[in-house]
Amino acid sequence: MAALDGTKVDTSLWKRHFWRRFMGFGLLVIGVAFYVIWSVLYSTWTDIGLYSFTIVLVVFGLLELWLVQEMIKKEDAASN
Repeated sequence: MAALDGTKVDTSLWKRHFWRRFMGFGLLVIGVAFYVIWSVLYSTWTDIGLYSFTIVLVVFGLLELWLVQEMIKKEDAASN
């Protein structure tokens, strides 16, 4: 997306998808942080309930980030 030759970068895609990216990173960070904090506090590194909650947050965060990238690729292809 960003041009290395010094031309102006179109920020409309970045602005349009900011909240989706923020939500994806947020879910990812919350999932990992929850797992680490809960495991440190309660010494439950191998709890299946903790895994099930964490995996949902992390997977949805990664899916959101992947979908945003696909949307940007699709919009770039349509604009060219």
